[in-house]
This record gives sequence, C-alpha cells and structure tokens, in this order.
Amino acid sequence: MAKKITDKQQGSKLQWFFFVIIIPIVFAITLAWIVLTLLGVNVTEEAGKYVSKVPGISQSASTPEQENIKSNNKELQSSLDARNEEIELLEEELSAKQTEIDELEQKVVKLEADLETAQEEKEEKPENEKVMNMASSFQQMDPEEAAPIVENMSQELAIQVLENVSSEERGLIFGQMSPEAAAGIAGEMIDSTED
Repeated sequence: MAKKITDKQQGSKLQWFFFVIIIPIVFAITLAWIVLTLLGVNVTEEAGKYVSKVPGISQSASTPEQENIKSNNKELQSSLDARNEEIELLEEELSAKQTEIDELEQKVVKLEADLETAQEEKEEKPENEKVMNMASSFQQMDPEEAAPIVENMSQELAIQVLENVSSEERGLIFGQMSPEAAAGIAGEMIDSTED
C-alpha cells in the first residue's frame, strides 16, 4: 500500500509539473508568437537570429537568409554546370568545323595546283603545236627556201623548229645557211640536248 501511495504521489507530481509549468509555457509562447506576427514582426527570422547565437544550436539551425543563399547557390551551380556542358558541346562542334575547314583548304590548294598545271599544259600545247606545224612546213619546203627564213628567226625558235625536222632535212637546211648562223644554231642545239 505504501508503494501505491508513492506511485500516486510521483504520478501526481508529474501531472502537476505538466499542468503547472509545461502547458502555460507552451501557451505563452504560442500567444506571444501570434501577437508578434499580428504586429508585423517576422518571428521566424528573429528567432533564427537568436538561435544562431546559441553555441550548441547555432550549427544545426539555419536562418531563412541562409536557406535562400543555399538554394541560390544550388541554382547557380546547376546553371554553371549547364553552361559548362554547353561550352564543351560548342568546343566539340568548333573542333569538328575546324577540321572540316582544314580539309576544304587542302582541297582548294589541290584544285589550285591542278588548275595551274592545266593552264601550263594549255599554254605549252599551242606553242608545241605551232612549232610542230612550222617544222612540218619547213620539212615540205626546199632547203634553199627554208635556210634564209631560219637564219632570220630568233635562235631559240630556230632551234625548236629544227629539232622537230627530220635529221636529213635539217642537214640540207644547215647546208644552205651561212656557216656562222648554222654553227651557232647547231651549237645551241647540242648544248640543249646535253642539258
């Protein structure tokens, strides 16, 4: 029976503590919160300022400003990551375009070289054809008629023409030319064949 009384006394002490201290404190805090909110005070922000000054609680509690800063930092970091990915993609695209430009430049250089070669061949071909036509004309002429014409030509042209004439006809033309002119042209022809 003594035990029942002590249990009742302990239970009643706990009830007394709860009803006399805890409930009035909770009621007072709630009432103060409501009144301060009605007066325009941001209770959460003010409480965060005071809680951040308490040594043990300050690390675990964060103010709304800190939460805003954290969320802004997360947004900025995600935006930065997205921009970095976009930059990487653009750099890859730039590299691909640069490779394409290099290939096209090489094609242009090759085509320019081909064009230059074709133009040189085109320029050489008519001259060679003209020389060949003139050589066949000289071959059909009498050596007495051809010799004075060859003597009056430039030495370079005379050499080109006579190189395309048969050796027999060339000998006959040389025979009809003055010895000095024939010797000069023959000497140049020999020099050009040795080169």
